[in-house]
Amino acid sequence: MKKKDLILSCLLVTSLTGQIANADENNKTVDNNRTVKGTTIGHYQKPGAPIDIIYSSTRVGLNEISDVNISLVTTVKSGEMEVNIDVDKDLKVDGENYNKITFSLNPNEKNYNINLKVSGSKDGLYYVRLLTKMNSKNGAKMRVFAVPVYVGNGKLKQKSNQLIMKALGGENISVSKAQETVEILK
Repeated sequence: MKKKDLILSCLLVTSLTGQIANADENNKTVDNNRTVKGTTIGHYQKPGAPIDIIYSSTRVGLNEISDVNISLVTTVKSGEMEVNIDVDKDLKVDGENYNKITFSLNPNEKNYNINLKVSGSKDGLYYVRLLTKMNSKNGAKMRVFAVPVYVGNGKLKQKSNQLIMKALGGENISVSKAQETVEILK
């Protein structure tokens, strides 16, 4: 892999991670019925596929089924939208398993719905992740989303001693050690 490709891959992962955090943390609410709701509509988004998300998931106890309702919203009138769905390893999809879904876009529709039923046997905060992709004449454009699912107490388990800080805009950022090597090509 060339250095340029490696750098572009790192930038894409960093960009997608930021979108996941923004879609999840800044735009979610919890109502009295233990339903977590969120949206990206009307919030800043990095360049990518012209897709927004509206979601809701029910907060459940251990081994109970959570309804996860996802609506992908786009103004694109034709073509196809591919959606790859991945869930955390301790989250089980009940019923039909949706790994990859393709929607044919049409001018009369702008909402494309996905309904999942998931359950977990361990307390925690889990995620249903979506990688959406649209092909256009200028190439493929992607957008990544994460829908939170709370099981039991629903606490996020920390895996590292990573330092979390707040940016001036209020969003969470993580600070990690990095090592850089600069090479002059002749």
